[in-house]
Amino acid sequence: MCWRIRKKARVDMNDGKTTRRRCLKALGAAAAAAALSAGAPQLSAQTNAVYGASGTDDQYDLIFTRIKHDFGAPGGAARWNTYPGADQDLLEELSKVVRCKVKELPGCNGISPDYGEDDQFNAVATLSDPESLKRRPFLFLTGEGTLQLTPAQRTNLKTAVQSGSFLLIDDCVLAPSGDFLYQSAYNELEATFGKGSVVRIPTSHEIFNNVYDLSSIGLPHCQGQNHGAYGVFQGERLAVFLSATDLHCGWADRRHSWFPNPSLGEHGYKEAIQMGINILMYAMAR
Repeated sequence: MCWRIRKKARVDMNDGKTTRRRCLKALGAAAAAAALSAGAPQLSAQTNAVYGASGTDDQYDLIFTRIKHDFGAPGGAARWNTYPGADQDLLEELSKVVRCKVKELPGCNGISPDYGEDDQFNAVATLSDPESLKRRPFLFLTGEGTLQLTPAQRTNLKTAVQSGSFLLIDDCVLAPSGDFLYQSAYNELEATFGKGSVVRIPTSHEIFNNVYDLSSIGLPHCQGQNHGAYGVFQGERLAVFLSATDLHCGWADRRHSWFPNPSLGEHGYKEAIQMGINILMYAMAR
């Protein structure tokens, strides 16, 4: 169904009225509706992905964009580019649920490599360069250090989100680090969008049950502090999702598959991937 919808959306784009963003919304909304009507799909070993490693971004249904940022202390030598293979795992699992064209990350899988080069990500953007944020419906920022934004970076972030981008911030927790990214990102979001703008996302929100029903557990706890899910809304649209539970490390932990890694928290690969798919589908549909 989704593949046919995507093809139709491409035809509609020829009339000059349908944007890439509308195409993504149509894909996400229809896929989520189909999944709900059929019951939550199971992750399987068979992928339906239509992969491509080259060409322009416009040929793909989803570009998973990493935010490149220099983190401050405390938190040690924080890196923005940890585990590109985790991004690859999530995109691959998404393609098992929705037949969509995603951009492969060559040579990346799980925890290999530890740190990726710029060309090992779907796309790389920086909050210092507003041009790099344009036409990026999905943005992902992770790290274990302190997020410190300049006034210009806050302006660029606010503009991107208000223009329709969805931002996922997930604290990468490496022992003995604390929740430095979560706490600092919370403060930076409030400085960017206004005091009181960061709110708790209830487990009844559709992002917890649009494809997989995680409303009973809420935000999966893979590692670090479990503060629950927080975010920033733009009207009725959830535009920023803030997590302290290291979902990203959960995506990288495919070797434990359905069983939590004893070194991680209460939940593992299965729940982390399911939450990631829910987040991606919500972002595409909105």
